[in-house]
Amino acid sequence: MSIDLSIAKRLSTVRDLVGAEVLVVDQDPSVQRGMVKLLSEASLNVSCASTPEDALVLVEKRFFSVIVVDLDTPTPGAGLRTTAAVKDKSPTSMVVIITPRKSFDEAVAAIRAGAIDVVLKAPEAVPYLKDRILEAASRSMDTREVASVLGEIKESHQDFLQLFMDAERRALDAEDRLAGRDPDKSSFTTDLRVLVVDSNSQLADALASGAGRGYLFDKALSGGQALDLVGSSQYHYVMVSDELYDLPSSMVTRSVKSQSPDSVVLAYSGPGPGGRVEMVDSAHNRPVIAEFTSPNQLLERMDELAEAFRAKVRERRYTQAFRDRYYDFLRRYVNIKKKVERALGGD
Repeated sequence: MSIDLSIAKRLSTVRDLVGAEVLVVDQDPSVQRGMVKLLSEASLNVSCASTPEDALVLVEKRFFSVIVVDLDTPTPGAGLRTTAAVKDKSPTSMVVIITPRKSFDEAVAAIRAGAIDVVLKAPEAVPYLKDRILEAASRSMDTREVASVLGEIKESHQDFLQLFMDAERRALDAEDRLAGRDPDKSSFTTDLRVLVVDSNSQLADALASGAGRGYLFDKALSGGQALDLVGSSQYHYVMVSDELYDLPSSMVTRSVKSQSPDSVVLAYSGPGPGGRVEMVDSAHNRPVIAEFTSPNQLLERMDELAEAFRAKVRERRYTQAFRDRYYDFLRRYVNIKKKVERALGGD
């Protein structure tokens, strides 16, 4: 009965491997013909290459479940380099090395290069070689299937978290409405506070006189004064001119970002010819006004800037509420994500 089960298992494996690709790297045409005949009987698709260069070209074009490498093609021991090269190109391919001689040192070197086995090129070893190739093909296909499934899990995992967080946002908004609060305003009820840092007070005065209700403007006539104000008060926006007499503007913007991480920092020059307004970000500055020639340009954008800040506050509120409610879930989510990424090789 055990023999029948063994035969059934072997037949099942062969059926699963129908069409699997095998590459034979050997400069001997008779070996190539013999391998094609041997493996085609197991319904495997066999390709042959006479040189390592030809083999690498084929590996770049399609996937081979198993690559059989002659240790002495094209020169004695060259198969070790070929093994390392094809494994670099196709990590999930299984490499079996065939050799005309028994050598413990070469066998160890082959395994270190990435081969799963070293088989002697001898008639009595042919059945064993065939079995090892079939087993290797099965392992390779299983590995690729697992990698594919893990890739789908990673993508679905991220999509699920996003959908979950979106649902929580809607739930939080619904809670606000049931309590009689406007979701767009419940997380931001104060006036928008803006600090203008400029050795010339004209822009700050123009903005303060031209802005409507809901905005409070302060001005700092030096970088040092600006850092003192930021240290003692909370500003939603801090606008820093390029022309400060005491400190470099880049130093002021960095210090403001460090002292008040929630503040949005705008770097500007002008208004006038060549003027511009940019939002200072950790990666790079993002243009807000490409040609800043008049304070009115900023006044026209104030409502937009205010809404952008409110959106940022709402997003932070959503994120904090989600963390508070689902801390254990997030911890498990991060651990699973790291495990999947490690299994995928850091992808």
